[in-house]
Amino acid sequence: MSAIHRNKCWKLFKRRCLLHKLECGPPTNTLLTRTDALNYYKVMFGMREIGYEAQSLYEDRHIRGMLHLCEGMEAVRVGVEAAITPQDILVGTYRIHGWAYARGISVEKILGEFAGRSSGCCKGKGGAMHMYSENMYGGNGLIGASVPLGTGVGFAMKYNEKSNVSLSVFGEGAANQGQHFEAFNMAKLWNLPCIYLCENNFYSVSTTPEMAAACTDYYTRGDYLPGLQVNCNTPPSLNIVTYRIIWW
Repeated sequence: MSAIHRNKCWKLFKRRCLLHKLECGPPTNTLLTRTDALNYYKVMFGMREIGYEAQSLYEDRHIRGMLHLCEGMEAVRVGVEAAITPQDILVGTYRIHGWAYARGISVEKILGEFAGRSSGCCKGKGGAMHMYSENMYGGNGLIGASVPLGTGVGFAMKYNEKSNVSLSVFGEGAANQGQHFEAFNMAKLWNLPCIYLCENNFYSVSTTPEMAAACTDYYTRGDYLPGLQVNCNTPPSLNIVTYRIIWW
């Protein structure tokens, strides 16, 4: 990472919560108990250890195909998962193993799926990018596919008069997909219970946001959808924001 890009990343991390089409943001203070803090740390540590073990298996050729780890992105998964309920549905990216662990899938089933074994959460048929469980619809290998899928889930929830939310996760590298803007339009038009989470890790493989996007303020990309940008390095901040979004 160049010094200029690293400096810009640091400035973004230090920003306060930025708002789009919202009159007020989430609270700036919260109460974090020792028990909650230890639980957050335990889950994040588990995700990181899964990543280290998967990398070792990949280097030894026990894992075939592509391997996309989520190192440095654990706080997002922990903070959001702590705010939603098990009945809320999550549609993730191909960095799905962290979400799978946060949603309660065991380490053995995750590593088994990585290795294509029958002990995996999908009997070894999904691999590293396609992990599913109850109320977790992937892991999707197609860039940005989680957004239209999550919008469809949100439509089903509203149609069946359920009080849950649909959470679609995508990276900043997928934010230029045309299907996103179609899905955003449907979500606003029908007032669907959808949350769209853009994980901006400042690199889509080897491309900086400025090289691929005319507008890098991804929280404004929904246009007519409200949005906010938050520093995702601490689980409590994600927890507060997600609670607030659901309340809105």
